[in-house]
Amino acid sequence: MNRLTLLGLSVVCAFGLVASLSGCGESEGPAEKAGKTLDQAVETTTESVNDAMESTGEAMDNAAEETGEALNEAMESTENMAEDTAK
Repeated sequence: MNRLTLLGLSVVCAFGLVASLSGCGESEGPAEKAGKTLDQAVETTTESVNDAMESTGEAMDNAAEETGEALNEAMESTENMAEDTAK
C-alpha cells in the first residue's frame, strides 16, 4: 500500500471511532427508554402473578381443609346412622 492510501484509511478509521464513541452519551435514546419500560412491566407482571399464585394456593388449602372436615362429618354421621340401625 502506498502512503496516501494508508493515511486515508487511518483518517477514515479515526472518524469512525470518534463517531461510534459519540453515541455513548448520558442521554437515553428511545430504545433504552422502551427497554426500561418493558423491564418495569415485566417486573410488575411477575409480582402480580406471584401474588395471584399465592392467593390461589391459600384458597386451595382452605378448600381442601373444609372438604376434609365435611368428609369427616359425613363419615361420622354415616357411622352413627349404621349404629342406630343395628340397634
